Amino acid sequence: MRGETRDQLSTDISPGVVYQTVGSVPTSARRAAEEMMAGLRDVAPRQVLFAKVKVKNDDERGPDQRCVVEGIMDVSGAVVRAQAAGPSAVEALRVVGGRLERRLHRVAGKRQRATKRPPSTPSGEWRSGDLPADRPEFHDRPPDERMVIRRKTYSPEHRVSVSEALFDLDVLDFRFFLFTDEADNKASVVYEDGDDLAIRKLDGSRPEETTLRPDIRVNETPAPTINVANAVSQLNISDVPFIFFSDADRDQARVLYRRYDGHYGLMVPAVDG
Repeated sequence: MRGETRDQLSTDISPGVVYQTVGSVPTSARRAAEEMMAGLRDVAPRQVLFAKVKVKNDDERGPDQRCVVEGIMDVSGAVVRAQAAGPSAVEALRVVGGRLERRLHRVAGKRQRATKRPPSTPSGEWRSGDLPADRPEFHDRPPDERMVIRRKTYSPEHRVSVSEALFDLDVLDFRFFLFTDEADNKASVVYEDGDDLAIRKLDGSRPEETTLRPDIRVNETPAPTINVANAVSQLNISDVPFIFFSDADRDQARVLYRRYDGHYGLMVPAVDG
């Protein structure tokens, strides 16, 4: 097909905006990405320092999710991210653009609330039913082919409130967010739980935050103490998107999670190196 790329290519579509394609992506996607980023720059609350749009056409995925798009923007240090899958690159880009715009409004609202008394229901706050509905599905790779192919880190020393963790969960378009709760210094995870949100402490205790929103479910089950190999085995036989656990070998919080390509990623403390 004319106007398509078949390998991974990366170019700039405007200053500070990287456009990356993987697989057979039509040139119409580039034009759509250019228009999307131009519109998002106009609504960004501050200067966009960097942005990236990645469009992947994956023949292993079903026809309704053939194209996967990821958009990331750094707005003066505040990062927003969105992912979506669709039958075409242009359709997936449309969804990602709308999702990024909503998150830019949330970042702008947070900046405004930082300078004044917050209202009882902040504008742009997450509500039940707001969770993304067009995320890419996990590729059903056979368990014996799955590998831990990516390792990400978080800083246990960087402590944030539950509210801040929920904010990051939303604007970064994550299924879970691993953090140290500033209220009790305990490793914790906030995550999507069906159509709702939940929080879980490594030791199963309840959050000490008195202002915890009533719509956040508290999971009081202590995280299992297992090693990475055990976590892989458990994820192989389950349909959950991730496992939050205490590493039996190092006594530290970790998360083993599914990647959209059917492999696994591992979140570990930065002190591990």
